[in-house]
Amino acid sequence: MTTPTGQRRRVRATDSKEKLFEAAMKLLGSRSPESVSVDEIAAAAGVSKGTVYYNFGSKNELVSQILSYGAHKLMGELARAASGEDPYLALRQMLEFSMDFVANYPSFAHLWMQEQLNADTTNALADTPLHTQVTGLIIEVLERLVVLEPDQKLSVATSIFGAALFTARMRASGRTGLDREQTVRAVLLTVDGLRPTRPAAGS
Repeated sequence: MTTPTGQRRRVRATDSKEKLFEAAMKLLGSRSPESVSVDEIAAAAGVSKGTVYYNFGSKNELVSQILSYGAHKLMGELARAASGEDPYLALRQMLEFSMDFVANYPSFAHLWMQEQLNADTTNALADTPLHTQVTGLIIEVLERLVVLEPDQKLSVATSIFGAALFTARMRASGRTGLDREQTVRAVLLTVDGLRPTRPAAGS
């Protein structure tokens, strides 16, 4: 059976974005976006410079789309983890995947955080689509796990998201001696403190 032309184009576009994402993450690992050219990213990805400009128009748009593509990859896995039956295990798996994602793509976390710091809005972090989507997933899991007041949900979810992102970035840059399990446990302490204490056996 022949694959429809439109589907083939979508597959090629997805493949190109994956290649560009992987290439950009490697190049931006030790250099700023300003010092990395479109030519370098295109060559590392194995696509033509014309293809990059045809699909993205400019380097700024390319960086923006790379961030969006990375966020989509991250959200896909987090959503799968969040759907697990055990909410505590789901949250743990979300944290573990986040740690692994940042370990594999430290440039993504660095670039994303830099974009937020350079934003014009006073509350850029809380207004970005990635933050909104991730905290939304965390809230969904928290609602199955602990009892929170409506005005507490976003603040707790934001704290978990921020702690996970920051500590994962610190680990990726070698600035902390905490291993993956220690880091996950440290972030989960926020949730542990909100869970009802079980009565001691025999009490």
